[in-house]
Amino acid sequence: MAKIRGRIPKETSGGYARVFGNEALGELMSKVQGTVISAGSELERLITARVETIDDLDAFLRKDIMPDGVLLGKKKEIKKCTALNAQGSEPDFIIFKRRSGHQRCHIVELKDGHIFDTKKADGEREALHDFAKRNAGRLPYRVSTHFCAFNQDDAEVIWKGFKQRIDIKEAMTGREFCDLLEIDYDEIVEVRKSDAEDNILYFLEELLRIPETKSLIEDILASESHLAERQIVFKID
Repeated sequence: MAKIRGRIPKETSGGYARVFGNEALGELMSKVQGTVISAGSELERLITARVETIDDLDAFLRKDIMPDGVLLGKKKEIKKCTALNAQGSEPDFIIFKRRSGHQRCHIVELKDGHIFDTKKADGEREALHDFAKRNAGRLPYRVSTHFCAFNQDDAEVIWKGFKQRIDIKEAMTGREFCDLLEIDYDEIVEVRKSDAEDNILYFLEELLRIPETKSLIEDILASESHLAERQIVFKID
């Protein structure tokens, strides 16, 4: 998971500050929002660090047969590849895989979440399918399309999250995605969990640095402690 700590908040219209009536708390929430937005990019970095990537997709596609293994084409390389027709709607990844004499091409849109409104789901489906249709003849592989929700382990839940606008066979769990890439799903999850733990600690530390929120927290804790003492006395009596 991306970290809040060390993040510089972007300039905003002050919406969070107005919601809470506190500029320091508004700035902290702005950092949280920025971290949420960057989580998808951070996930992509974790994945690409564990897979062999293709630096020159044009040169790679000039070969009809690839060596055994798994190779990953990233969005940046897909976008600048002259052999493909992206038209501004390139997918997150193209996975090229050859095992036992069979080679496949998997066009993947990677998501950190899995619930989308109908308009968003339709847009995601159309963009990926249009890319696949435009480029199927340019790829010397059997081509398939996938919508991966990395944190979801049930394909039917992903399918429903896309408002059933995609074929259920296109719904891919994070573990299936990692199995396809031949990398360790659980290891990536653990890395992200450690970041999440630091995010909780940092968030609480920052709340205690803001005088107004620190005072409120102390009042709440004192109130709960007093209530607990009354309950103990009541039970003894």
